[in-house]
Amino acid sequence: MLTMLAASLALFGADDHGASVDALLEHALQVQSDSVTYTVMLNEDGTYSSDVGISGTWEVQGGELCTSRASGETNCQPIQEGLSLGDSWEGENTAGETVTFTIVPRG
Repeated sequence: MLTMLAASLALFGADDHGASVDALLEHALQVQSDSVTYTVMLNEDGTYSSDVGISGTWEVQGGELCTSRASGETNCQPIQEGLSLGDSWEGENTAGETVTFTIVPRG
């Protein structure tokens, strides 16, 4: 979603990961590092936005969730199977920082 997410998640289109993708679409993803915390909302149309003005597109590629920011930064990260509201995991953002991802309520 984001440099991290973004995002940094890692979604996959495989059936065993369908619940994780559903959870990320139904809820929101909090991204937390030592320097920043923000929330990302993934949309079914392949776009995402955040509460800090970061936006772009996302897609599942080879078992990873890949994001491309509107600014051009990209990131792909693997995601756990069977994720649901409240679950957390760690990843790395494009700056090399460790980030914690947590599925939180949308809104």
